[in-house]
Formats: sequence, C-alpha cells, structure tokens
Amino acid sequence: MPVHRFALLMLPAVLTIEVDFRDEMKVAVAPEVVFALLSDIYRSGRHFPGVDELRPVNDEGRWRWRLKERGFGPVKLRVEYDAVYRSDPTTHRVYWEPPADGAGDMESSGSWEIDPDGDGGSHIRFWALTTAHIPAPRMMASMVEPIAAQELKRLKGEYIAAIRRTLVES
Repeated sequence: MPVHRFALLMLPAVLTIEVDFRDEMKVAVAPEVVFALLSDIYRSGRHFPGVDELRPVNDEGRWRWRLKERGFGPVKLRVEYDAVYRSDPTTHRVYWEPPADGAGDMESSGSWEIDPDGDGGSHIRFWALTTAHIPAPRMMASMVEPIAAQELKRLKGEYIAAIRRTLVES
C-alpha cells in the first residue's frame, strides 16, 4: 500500500525552537536588593507568567519548572524542565544552565547581571537562551515555529516587566 504524502506530513514530529532573548533595565534600587530578589529562585521564578509549579529538586541548585498548558489548535504544550542555578553575591550575578543529565521539554541557560548605576540604583541585564521541544504535525512546522518563538519572547518580556514592577514597588 503506497504511503501518501499527506499522511507523512501529518506524522508527529518534535520541533526544536531556539530563542535568544536579551533585555536590560535601570531601577532606583540598590544592587544588593535586586540580587536578593533575583538569586531567590522561587521568589523571582514566580514572576514568570504561567508557572504552575516551581520547586527545588536537590541541594545542588537544581530546580524544576512546570508551566501551565499553552497552545493553539491541535498544538498543545505543558512544559516541564529543570535548570541548575548558581549565584555570586560578590559580583551580583545569577547563572543557570540545563543539567547534564537532561532538562525535559526545554533547555534554558542564561544570566542576570546587576551593576551599580552610579546613582545608588542598579543596571540589570538579562540574557536567556531557550530551546523548546514542541510536538506538532510536520505540516504545521512553518506555522508553529514563528508563533512559538514569539510566544517565548513575549513570556520573557512579561517576566522582565513583572520583576521590574516588584523592584520599583519595593
């Protein structure tokens, strides 16, 4: 029996979407206060939109993120992934990366860098490289990829805005 081209296009695939996101902001809050928020993974992570669960996996800085289901049409994704966090209170830096033994539906690496701005406030730089693995029919790849990339950028932008609001209101 011949395989129809349409049938091949409907076969499930896992699309890999990579997003490199950078942002920065200045706030009239001392670097120590900013660092206290951003190095507290639970507290800062709860600012990310759609977090369903965020918990430590071990005492080595590994945290598990579970996000609420998102999607459109037949493409739905409920992300669950791990990241390992390190922070340096001397330099006011927070770093994260995927664990060596696998992260889950996404891999995320990045950093928060906090520097004094000269006026008693802080200059904050955020960087994240996110690789999402999204199950979707092959024929939808050209539609799903740009929408997923835009959604990842939008969520990170909302995260930065929520962090900023908390810092400004503190």
